[in-house]
Amino acid sequence: MGNIISTPKHQHLKTTNLKETGFENFTEVSSSIRGGCIELVTDESCGEASNLLKPTKAIRLFNLNDLSDYTDGWLTKRHELVASKIAGFDIDTTGYTDSSPSIANVEGYHSSSLTWKVILPESRINADSHNFFEIKDSDVYSSVRLTVAPGGGVARFRVYGEISPDWSNKTKDYNLASANLGARIVRWTDQRNANKPNILLDNGTKMADGWLTPRSRLEKERNDFVLIQLATTGIIESIIIDTTGFKQNSPQNVFIQGCYSKDVDPHYDSFASWVCLVPQSSVLPGGETTFYLNVKDPITHIRLHLIPDGGIQQIKVIGKPAKKEPKQTLLIKQASEEDDLVEVMLQQEEEETIATVLEQLNKSAVEQLDSVDL
Repeated sequence: MGNIISTPKHQHLKTTNLKETGFENFTEVSSSIRGGCIELVTDESCGEASNLLKPTKAIRLFNLNDLSDYTDGWLTKRHELVASKIAGFDIDTTGYTDSSPSIANVEGYHSSSLTWKVILPESRINADSHNFFEIKDSDVYSSVRLTVAPGGGVARFRVYGEISPDWSNKTKDYNLASANLGARIVRWTDQRNANKPNILLDNGTKMADGWLTPRSRLEKERNDFVLIQLATTGIIESIIIDTTGFKQNSPQNVFIQGCYSKDVDPHYDSFASWVCLVPQSSVLPGGETTFYLNVKDPITHIRLHLIPDGGIQQIKVIGKPAKKEPKQTLLIKQASEEDDLVEVMLQQEEEETIATVLEQLNKSAVEQLDSVDL
């Protein structure tokens, strides 16, 4: 037998535009706003390692090639808050022209086996540019380690993937709407602000950390909403609406629905049926309002309406992971044995009727031929 050529698990994408990579469909699991933090760094003499995990774009206000100046990035080994499946990397060398490294490689840490594994082997990277790498790897990693050579500067290091929390404890209460556990916004009406994951993040204290809708016009209420895919299917016990940074412009009311769907966006799921979790209710300005629920059915998605407009800091959906996901029910009721018997009898009657009609047609045709004067 000949040698088997294995498919490479990484690919250096030609684009430098994030929108062209498809990574926007994944979570930036390395971001500092999701709990990503520096675990160990060997040298911060020319820039703090925490710069790599900033959610903001790299800035060009400094001479990043002059190592005596402050720089907006560096080399790091860092730790993820929760384990993740990795879909891709962005090794961003923006601003580093003369002092950019030429080669980079990335390793991932298996917490179960306590071993490091090469995810991205030594690969050439470009100076002053985004360097996107697509990764095809089904393993789950809790930490990643970036190494560059020769010594140089990296402005941002972004890791994209799917968060994979440990849901083995079915009796523990979780915030199922936490972005740190994998919850995400999949549909929204406010095109400018609602698709940002701010309301799924902890520790927000001001309006910039939350979601503020555009103001409704006098003639028409906006009734903006966001549709949230929970981190996992769960049994919801309570929902908390936090308006800490919105004392003067919190919404008058909120209205919350839930559904079960196996689709990312249940808008396209014909089986999804929305139920009311919280009827239209007022919320406290500048504080937390808790709604206690008595819902026994598993929920995968939450739809939050702000009426007529306003802003919130965060939504928390407190509950336990569902022990077993229900099967989707068909819109058509399954036939019983009696129904099956009736169907067979009707089918037989239909076949007999068709045979009778054909026999009559044939007989009529023969009679017509006999009457023809040849």
